[in-house]
Amino acid sequence: MNALDQTAGQVRTLIGELSTSLAGHPAQSRLAAISARLDGPLRVAIAGRVKAGKSTLLNALVGERLAPTDAGECTKIVTRYQYGTQYGVVADMRAGSPRTLSFTRGESALKIDLDGLGEADIRHMTVNWPSSVLQQTMLIDTPGLASINAENSRRTIDFVQGDDGGGTGEIDAVIYLMRHAHREDLRFLDAFMDRGVSSSSAVNAIGVLSRADEIGAGRLDAMESAARIASRYAADRNLARLVSGVLPLAGLLAETGLTLIEEEAAALRGIAAIDPDHLDRMLLSAQTFCDAEVEAVSADQRRRLLDRLGVFGVRVSVDLIRTQGLRTAADLGPRLVETSGLSALRARISDQFGPRARVLQARSALVSLRALARELESSAPDQARQIGYECERIEASAAEFARIRAAYLVSSGLVELKDDEQVSLTRLLMGTTAVDALGVPSASVRSAALDGVAKWRARAEDPFADPTTREACEAGARTCEVFYASVGG
Repeated sequence: MNALDQTAGQVRTLIGELSTSLAGHPAQSRLAAISARLDGPLRVAIAGRVKAGKSTLLNALVGERLAPTDAGECTKIVTRYQYGTQYGVVADMRAGSPRTLSFTRGESALKIDLDGLGEADIRHMTVNWPSSVLQQTMLIDTPGLASINAENSRRTIDFVQGDDGGGTGEIDAVIYLMRHAHREDLRFLDAFMDRGVSSSSAVNAIGVLSRADEIGAGRLDAMESAARIASRYAADRNLARLVSGVLPLAGLLAETGLTLIEEEAAALRGIAAIDPDHLDRMLLSAQTFCDAEVEAVSADQRRRLLDRLGVFGVRVSVDLIRTQGLRTAADLGPRLVETSGLSALRARISDQFGPRARVLQARSALVSLRALARELESSAPDQARQIGYECERIEASAAEFARIRAAYLVSSGLVELKDDEQVSLTRLLMGTTAVDALGVPSASVRSAALDGVAKWRARAEDPFADPTTREACEAGARTCEVFYASVGG
């Protein structure tokens, strides 16, 4: 059993012991839910300000148009999309038993009938959908922050922080969409980072520069410009301590590339046949594109193309048709997805969250247990104290928690190291395998790990180093010990 499974096993054992000591107590159902989350798919929330493109990204990641993305504020209730063998929608009520809701599959999204329920009556909704993407990852669409309706934003904050601000453990990781790095964005990310479980880390958060195609008025080089801006954001110390990186994404282009139909491809071929100079003038704005006198493609078709692709997407599609001869939906769709930045984001999600899924879930379970302990202080004080003690013991013994914490300290610039040491320690703490973390071939892992133990322990014992630097270097030494032990003699 590896270190991650050992940590999850310790949490599971604690839950079992508590279930016995709390037999017949209402908290038993909470313990069962925490255990189920620990064994279930990774829970990834998609968050950001209003109209940042959260629902569009969710649709792109799933590959189907499920979440509504119409004009206006669409997501008003926290909605979880999870794998299910049967289609269904369930509302988890703030009071009373869960209720099954009816729905229809619209052209652009699911249309859910709340059956007279008010948005304030529902804690969250769960959409069960037989998508292979959702087998490993539950995606959670959240109401936008900085909403005109403060209650919508409050639902997201409560889902993350809980009523007492101590965290709920409902989310294992977050994809945070931003169009600019607002103070509100930084406040939310800072609140998401639980400081009770081996303290903070940016490892479980990815930043996304959303609607990146709108940068530079949707020119063909818009994504290159967006990539440069995303790199500047990622280098900002205030943001770097909260997310592990920032990637540009044209979410609408990604969603449409995955769902492009032949009728739309035919309309794009008609657009591509227009005189280039005339088309350039048409594409100066959405209004001129729709109002221009063009017989080959109707105004209604052009409006639909803009709704589905945006000006940038139309320009990219026309360029691909003219220069590379991509004429069908099957040919155009994948290239649009690649241009959108979705493939790069999917790879980052897989590389960053996938290998750490077990430790991220264990962290969330401990956050949930601490929240439960706070609730039990009056009705079951002995069990509340037991939970607190055992959570602290597990946290202190888990090398992976210390590694995640140290990765945050280094990425945030709080650790004082030489440049070469910072690069080396960052790679060690962020690497998902021993080969990646140590930067050596597999045959050299054992000796490199042993050298790493000596190096980072010496740095940790430096009497002139500050406590934060000593903590990060000690985590580096412990990480090398784990890699050394994993190889064997």
